[in-house]
Amino acid sequence: MEELRGIVTGLDCANCVSKVTNNLKNAVGVDNVQLNLVSTKLIVEYDKEQISEKELIKNIKQSGYRFDSTYEHKSFFDIRHNKNLLFAIFGLVFLIVALSTSRFLPENYDLFFYVPAIVIGGIPVYLKAFSSIRTKTIDINLLMVLAIIGAMIIGEWEEAAEIVVLFSIAELLEAFSMDKARQSIRELMDLTPPTATRLIKGKKHEEVPLGDLVVGDRVSVKPGARIPIDGKIDWGKTNVDQSPITGESIPVNKDVGDKVFSGSINIDGYIIIRVTRMPEESTVARIRQLIEDAEQQKSKREQFIQRFAKFYTPIMVGIALSVFLISGIFLNIPIDPSVLREGLYQSLVILVISCPCALVLSTPITVVTAITRASKRGVLIKGGKYLEAISELDTLALDKTGTLSTGKLKAYKVEALEGYTEKEIIEIAYGLEYHSEHKIAEAIINLGRENNSRLFGYKDVEIMPGMGIKGTRKKVTYYLGNESLVDSIIGLESCDLDCEETESIVSYVLDDKTIIAHIHMSDELRRETKEAVSSLKKLGVKNIVMLTGDNEEVASKIAEELDISYEAELLPEHKMQFIKNLKEEDQTVVMVGDGINDAPALALSDVGIAMGAAGTAIAIETADIVLSSDNLFSLPYLFKLSKETKRTIQINIYLSLFIKFSFFVLVLLNATSIALGAFLGTNLLWLAVLIGDMGASLLVILNAMRVGRKKFYSGKMLPKK
Repeated sequence: MEELRGIVTGLDCANCVSKVTNNLKNAVGVDNVQLNLVSTKLIVEYDKEQISEKELIKNIKQSGYRFDSTYEHKSFFDIRHNKNLLFAIFGLVFLIVALSTSRFLPENYDLFFYVPAIVIGGIPVYLKAFSSIRTKTIDINLLMVLAIIGAMIIGEWEEAAEIVVLFSIAELLEAFSMDKARQSIRELMDLTPPTATRLIKGKKHEEVPLGDLVVGDRVSVKPGARIPIDGKIDWGKTNVDQSPITGESIPVNKDVGDKVFSGSINIDGYIIIRVTRMPEESTVARIRQLIEDAEQQKSKREQFIQRFAKFYTPIMVGIALSVFLISGIFLNIPIDPSVLREGLYQSLVILVISCPCALVLSTPITVVTAITRASKRGVLIKGGKYLEAISELDTLALDKTGTLSTGKLKAYKVEALEGYTEKEIIEIAYGLEYHSEHKIAEAIINLGRENNSRLFGYKDVEIMPGMGIKGTRKKVTYYLGNESLVDSIIGLESCDLDCEETESIVSYVLDDKTIIAHIHMSDELRRETKEAVSSLKKLGVKNIVMLTGDNEEVASKIAEELDISYEAELLPEHKMQFIKNLKEEDQTVVMVGDGINDAPALALSDVGIAMGAAGTAIAIETADIVLSSDNLFSLPYLFKLSKETKRTIQINIYLSLFIKFSFFVLVLLNATSIALGAFLGTNLLWLAVLIGDMGASLLVILNAMRVGRKKFYSGKMLPKK
């Protein structure tokens, strides 16, 4: 199978996408078609033995749109690439001249201005209407052409010209609004520079396109420059502004061995980075792809609106025909030409307002705006259906380790026994655990470094799986580990394991066969945990439960501190079963975890949210939402955004339906008055275009683009971009 990749220009609404997609799918040899309204990116899989690339591009042009394989953004106001703007300006000029001079010209001389406005100003509309006829579909362009022809038939040349110009302007404004919505994705593309400075043999520098880099290359980045690629620092240290990726405004200190992400800004140090990911696999590339894919994940409300729109337009066309037949013909026998004319006029108004553009746009524009705004704050949402589900949640389940807590152990207390001093115990433990790499070892090594302890060497060091570690120094064997280790060395019955505290993790240090110390460690709560949980409660999230594998004492203490419920001593399968039980009670469950260890529970929940996953491919792939900023304050932001998005969608739907319904009522009143011989004489055709089509679409788009603009909270939260 071959692939055709590029962008389709001229897409303004979901109907445009459907038209292009269906035309391509119906072509012989085409296996799969993916077309995204937001990014306008097109991917066509086809058999070159059955259909050529030229034929596919011709198919797209026959649908009334243009194909470009370069992905290069063209300015909306560039007339060379946006011919529709030129035609609209031409039509507007002739219409203004006609309206300004019609009262001074002899009768019918104003047609010399109205006709060019109709013919030339409407060229884009006529071309799209013709493609609709060829593809046997009914869209707004075809309906507008019918309305224009009908207006000319009944001698309403002025209104025909006004329909053409106003509709052309409406289409341009709609296209401009979509272009602004797409700007967020283009901004992501601009986060990474097109080139990078590659080092050859550690000395020579060369400027190369980003696509030429491979894993293992070394790239230099000057202070103030954007980091072009994902990698690890090979040389140097600096502060890095990661806000374009994570949303956090505070720079992060980076040293040799630390990860850096493409799109971040190197603030004050010269560094050399070793490439760890190809450009197309970088953090920015994955985020951009995620946002583009999110538009394809329709919410239930959006799916309903699109199904409704399929029936709405044909029904309205049927009503328009019925109005003409009933008021203009059946109730007008013998035929009165003036009544017939007015009946046709009212049916044309219904044709104009039958366009469901505002209704169809009400959801996707709002959702895409919310998703792109959230991405700038380090919240990556994979689709509108997940954003919708969050606003309807019943239970929020939170993993403890790595979510509510830092996920890192800290040794905070040493109980020295058998005549040893605390300093001696730290030195013994530091030297032993220096040979290990697990979390407990890391905590003890950090304790040794904080106390400037001497690093002693050991002989016969042995890792004891599931228990601990042992080593010999000065003919004494030292052990460090858990209760299982104590049991295997001296037996639990023959020793006293009583500690001063039970709400912590304890490692035991043994001198041959005697316990000589207890080292207490704990997994600390994040600094923002309390405030974030409190914010969630204020937003109406009532049922919050902590799921943890920790013991009852540790879990109860944390749950009491946060004033939430908990389930303790859970294995991954137990967390999964807990989520399953809630879902069997018809609850909408949102699960927040680390994206790896909690994968089963995340997958089973209605919405799985992964914490701290900037640069972590598995988290982005498995979770429905990713909090790349590793900040719990992202959760209140997400829930607030979800509610605002839902409210905005509802307002847009009601607004578009109200405007359409108002015109529909006026048309019925006019039709009734015609039948009764008392025509009210209200001219609605140009108003229907101005308000019923253009006005409704613009109101919906402008309202949608307000989502996520305001800063929801005043605390140490996500900075406004």
